[in-house]
Amino acid sequence: MMEIESVKEVLLGAVMMGDLVVGAFFLRYWKVTGDRFFVFFACSFALAALTRALLASYLVDSESEPLIYAIRLLSYVVIIAAIIDKNRASIRKALFQRA
Repeated sequence: MMEIESVKEVLLGAVMMGDLVVGAFFLRYWKVTGDRFFVFFACSFALAALTRALLASYLVDSESEPLIYAIRLLSYVVIIAAIIDKNRASIRKALFQRA
């Protein structure tokens, strides 16, 4: 049974590292372009990495804990906010365009 826990920790660490790497790429794209869209995505991936870190450190017993769900929900809300923010001008133009 101990081997399964070790594999679980390694996989959580690998996924967490992947989340952090992708977040770092989005931060780099933000520096190059200055577009807030990339900052939103970097924050979302940082929150995803936080959930993996909490699971790997045994601060939370299971993925079904409300804390994990709340952080993941916040991560997805940040992505939705990024999409809305990116399309805000075109939405406003479509809604208030005179016929």
